[in-house]
Amino acid sequence: MHLRDTLLNLAITCVLVLIIVLVAILLKESRPAPLPALPVGVAQVPPGQNADAGRVPLSEFKVFPKARLVESRTNEADTLRIKVSDTEDEQVFVLYFVDALDPEWTHPQRVQEQARYFGVSSQRIVDEGKRAVQYVTQLLKEHPFTVMTRWEQVPERSRFYALILVEYSPGKWVYLADLLVQQGYARVAGVTTSLPSDARSLNDYALELQALRKQAEQKKAGIWAASKL
Repeated sequence: MHLRDTLLNLAITCVLVLIIVLVAILLKESRPAPLPALPVGVAQVPPGQNADAGRVPLSEFKVFPKARLVESRTNEADTLRIKVSDTEDEQVFVLYFVDALDPEWTHPQRVQEQARYFGVSSQRIVDEGKRAVQYVTQLLKEHPFTVMTRWEQVPERSRFYALILVEYSPGKWVYLADLLVQQGYARVAGVTTSLPSDARSLNDYALELQALRKQAEQKKAGIWAASKL
């Protein structure tokens, strides 16, 4: 009797194991096969060449002391078409450190962001943005300026980041970014960089820009005159 019970239990166990194995096989077969991984395409760019504009980003700044502004309908206070020398083609440069007021409704989301930052209406941003363009155009037509760039490209655009030094008064050179913040035409934002031939650290310069922004707000310069903050 004891032996028969043992054999019966063993048979039941084998049947249960067989059922479990069959169920597992059925579930595996009914499960959809995983999709194959999609291949990742990589643009084939010759070594040392920029894919969009044929420029090689440099580790150090290249200085163009005889740059000339090219007046264009697409110019903004911080985005300027410039001919850096007689041997170079015209290029569009975007300033490091600042985001100037938009003079058009081309990028409505950015206009709205600027409006919230300064505490004004979106239309006021565009109106002051036009004045900012006029200010920079007149400034660069009347004063010598130097462009410094490492040919660092703006993502997905044929534009390059740059620093622009303006001879604001004889022998006194000032970054255009400083002047825009000081005049209330830009906020401190965007891509940063180390300063060539400048004893100030990146952090020190950023603090100075914030101090200029605070002064502009206190003096109600530019867009700050309409601020409700």
